Amino acid sequence: MTGAMKATVVFDDRVDRVLVETVLTSSRDLDVSDFLEMSGFEPDHGGAEDVLIIACDDFTPLVGDYLGATSQRHPTRPVILLCAAGVNGHVGEAMGAGADDILTLPKEGDHAGAQALSSEVAFSVEKALARKHGTRVPSAQELGRMVCVLGLKGGSGKTLTAGNLAVSLASSARKVALIDLDLQFGDIGLALGLSPERTLYDLVRSGGSLDAEKLEDFLAVHPSGVRALLAPVRPDQAGIVTPEFLKDVYRLLLEMHDYVIVDTPPAFTPEVIGAVDSSSEACVVSMLDSPSLKNSKLGIETLELMDYQGRVRVVLNRADSNVGITPEDVVAILGRKPDVLIPSDRNVVRAVNQGEPIAMVNPRSDAARAFRVLAGLYLADEGSANGASPRRRLLRGRRRGA
Repeated sequence: MTGAMKATVVFDDRVDRVLVETVLTSSRDLDVSDFLEMSGFEPDHGGAEDVLIIACDDFTPLVGDYLGATSQRHPTRPVILLCAAGVNGHVGEAMGAGADDILTLPKEGDHAGAQALSSEVAFSVEKALARKHGTRVPSAQELGRMVCVLGLKGGSGKTLTAGNLAVSLASSARKVALIDLDLQFGDIGLALGLSPERTLYDLVRSGGSLDAEKLEDFLAVHPSGVRALLAPVRPDQAGIVTPEFLKDVYRLLLEMHDYVIVDTPPAFTPEVIGAVDSSSEACVVSMLDSPSLKNSKLGIETLELMDYQGRVRVVLNRADSNVGITPEDVVAILGRKPDVLIPSDRNVVRAVNQGEPIAMVNPRSDAARAFRVLAGLYLADEGSANGASPRRRLLRGRRRGA
């Protein structure tokens, strides 16, 4: 980036304008040329600026219509949506209307939060411009691969998949980190039998600069070799962990590991959207029931609307359950075949209750074999995914095994 990016900002009539102005004037990388009213319906505001930023209190039909119209009028200009109430339930609609990224404004009067958000907005603008113009933003993904595990319905087996994928990759002499991004109700610690002595909340609260040496102190080490960054122990601690802070964590972990696996909550929250943006691939986990399959289809479509460039794999959990849904039905709903089928296995429940991944405690079980197949898919395309040569990987494996 050779200079500040030019932006025009459009307000609705309910958003806290002082807060928005604080956010958008606190970054040297962003130069706001005009603040305009979203009164009436006049989407043709200039078009010469680098980006249009729409700031609203809530994602109303008026905002959606304005977003769609301005995107059609200026298809090469990125549009960033700042929404005070968030857009949970409307992510697909907003992306479909033309939003390149969605960020949630801090609470009214939270000027410290507004200033912290400013650099995140600038980063989102830079990413959006890179996508529109066919360039790329340098990323630590060249050193490691980040797999974002998505389960868009609770109970789909997302945490089970994330934990066993991490353990299976670690068993192949890979250095693996696992992050619990379900900040309010994360279960990675329980699934792996790890005590949350230090969590993401503690890392944020520690203050000071963040570097690899400091981050190491907050990673819980599993017997498999997987190192986990656990979720806060209480839901009220989640608010302190921001997407901007997490972006720095991802970058460091990617420099330190071959793989970073992210377990996410069942929604496209700002934290999840940030994780998807930072990831090199996504793994969508579904169950053999209509609501789960429907949500998974919507999740895959949302990734497409986000112009997600990484590979998307689909895992079907409890795939052999006799519930009246055939393999043909699954393909018809999802629009594609699942990449890996995880069979039902009562040993899985027993392993979860014991805090031991099935891939370790019962490696000969059908479920454990399926998770190894999933890990094998990632191992098979290592060279094409991040430019690492087979020799480099072999040397890494020997060094850890020595």
